Amino acid sequence: MIRPFGLSNMPLVWNLQRSSAVLAIEHALTHPQEPLWIALTAPWPWAGTGVATYVLDARGEHEPLAGFVQLMKRAARPEADLLYLAPAFPASPASTAVEEEIWRRLLAHCCKAAAGHGLQRIYASIQDHGPEPACLKEVGFSLYTRETIYRLATVPPASGLAPGFRPQLPQDSWALQRLYTRSTPRLVQSAEGAMTGEVGSPPLSWWEPDRWQGIVWEPAGEVRGAVQVHIGRAGHWLRIWGTNLLAARELRALIDQGLRSIATARSRRARKPLAVYVTVRDYEIGLSGALTGLGFAPYVDRARSVKHTTLAVREPLPATLTALDGRQEVPVRSQPHRP
Repeated sequence: MIRPFGLSNMPLVWNLQRSSAVLAIEHALTHPQEPLWIALTAPWPWAGTGVATYVLDARGEHEPLAGFVQLMKRAARPEADLLYLAPAFPASPASTAVEEEIWRRLLAHCCKAAAGHGLQRIYASIQDHGPEPACLKEVGFSLYTRETIYRLATVPPASGLAPGFRPQLPQDSWALQRLYTRSTPRLVQSAEGAMTGEVGSPPLSWWEPDRWQGIVWEPAGEVRGAVQVHIGRAGHWLRIWGTNLLAARELRALIDQGLRSIATARSRRARKPLAVYVTVRDYEIGLSGALTGLGFAPYVDRARSVKHTTLAVREPLPATLTALDGRQEVPVRSQPHRP
């Protein structure tokens, strides 16, 4: 029995949120919020902020199962991220049967609901070990990249832009997309919707796009690389573009400019320094060395998975039926819509 979150589910979500699994690591590290608070501020699935919370409450039936799943739609894209799923798997692999059943039911339900609202892809960031990857695979999720998140405790003092660097402008969109295409494997591009022709593809700043600012490196009038900075409430994030096309010293310069941009933004708000995070995917060669050289340290390993949803489209029967060999053949098969 799975339903959208309602006020009667508050005690259940309150009790389970302490043991929920984090499936959108960026949100948890930069803008942490308790799942119950998120659900209360978004009471109608997919409306407003684009959050949907579904609750499984089968207590008192043959199988006393209880859990919840929470998703957030990406801005201006037919996609959503899994935020939380509860309960998380316990430390002992021998006692995961109940959790596996809860996960399967909730994931299947929320993916079907998302497809019904026109969303084509569901993303999850999970631990790269334990029962989570196998459970997601059972309901149609596919692993498309692994990554290590690096962390820096403090940032250097604020300063101006170095020669060759400038703020990112709207007209840089094409150059940034070109950097993404040239340095990202086709499998990852396909998983991230960059090959579908959608507006805003590839997702250069899919997550809270209004909180990002960018700096491009443009020596001799050509954009060779870029760094995007996300200023968060509990932490900040850097994204480096053109990683596989740059030398080590160029990568270090990009990272340094991003850190100084964060320091400048924080000094205007007069707040205490917060940690900075950078994602290094398994195909981004050289980035980890540049980060460690500037004081970053590995923080956590994650794996990214995606589920491509399908939605059956009803085809009307033709008004005129053609007789062939004395029989009438009517196409009745629904054609699934694929992204």
